[in-house]
Amino acid sequence: MAYTLQLGSNGIDVKKMQYYINQILAAPNLTPMEEDGIYGQKTEFAVAVFQYVYHLNVDGIIGQATWDKIIQEFKNLPSPAMERNKSTRTLRVGNIGLGVQKFQQYLNELIAPNPRLVVDGNFGQNTKRAVETFQALNGLNVDGVIGNNTWDRIINRLQ
Repeated sequence: MAYTLQLGSNGIDVKKMQYYINQILAAPNLTPMEEDGIYGQKTEFAVAVFQYVYHLNVDGIIGQATWDKIIQEFKNLPSPAMERNKSTRTLRVGNIGLGVQKFQQYLNELIAPNPRLVVDGNFGQNTKRAVETFQALNGLNVDGVIGNNTWDRIINRLQ
């Protein structure tokens, strides 16, 4: 990332960071910020909380150090929509939930399937085909499953 996200910024990068921070800071007593792609006061506050928790400079601005830490912490999260064993996180046909929904959005952004995927949180055959297309376009093993390699490639392509 070569730029800064701050109060007044907007767009897909803001929306991604809002989602990532919501997932990282998820706690029973914290209300998640709206993932609307608009860097307003609530996003600025959430970023400052994130920075405080992770011992970064607390300024409410997503610069390089904050961006890198958000990505690092997000990649380390177990997702409730994902089956986890010791080192593998996977999404496949039959999974449902927010994790599937977010990857459907990401696949729509990255490969623009025609027709676009319905973002419903249900990993069905259309999502499997979109994953297979993404894998083929990115030199990955084509199995229609979002495992570690596909997960990392999707997240890295979104940065």
